[in-house]
Amino acid sequence: MRQKMTRDGLPWLTILLHWGVGMVVLVLFFLGIWMVGLDYYHPWYYQGPWWHKGLGVVLLVWLLCQSLWQFYRVPAVSLLKRGSWQARLSTMMHVALLLLSYLLVLSGYFIVTGQGQGLVVFDWFNLPAVVELNDMAMQWFGEFHCYAAYILIFLVGLHVFAALKHHFFDKDAVLSQMLGKRRY
Repeated sequence: MRQKMTRDGLPWLTILLHWGVGMVVLVLFFLGIWMVGLDYYHPWYYQGPWWHKGLGVVLLVWLLCQSLWQFYRVPAVSLLKRGSWQARLSTMMHVALLLLSYLLVLSGYFIVTGQGQGLVVFDWFNLPAVVELNDMAMQWFGEFHCYAAYILIFLVGLHVFAALKHHFFDKDAVLSQMLGKRRY
């Protein structure tokens, strides 16, 4: 059964997927920043990457679920005027966030598996390597992963700023609905 946007608010699955992806992205970003600064003798030198890789696969699952849900559900009734600059910018922002998130997951996968070893996910299963990369390609994926993570966090910040703008200045229900509150 297709869930749709009603006058009462967004479907619960839309809200869950949105906040799930957001939280995993933030955890991965701050874990990534922290773990690259660890020295070899730090107790988390191996634990940090273990969590980062596993959560990267969790993010991929969340992203796939979110993407499938976007195709499955009835489109939400937008509070923004169709065709307005805000509606176009909102669409572009959501596409950029989703695309960059997928590219980060893929680049992380290639960083881990580029030398022919599989990606161990929480010691539960192993994702096999699909291609071996030379040193130059590995370096490129590493740099891309780093810069793309910063760009993604910048876009997340803009996304949060836009939500707060809607809530405090436009006084509309965009943020309230994403928090699960009903629209009146």
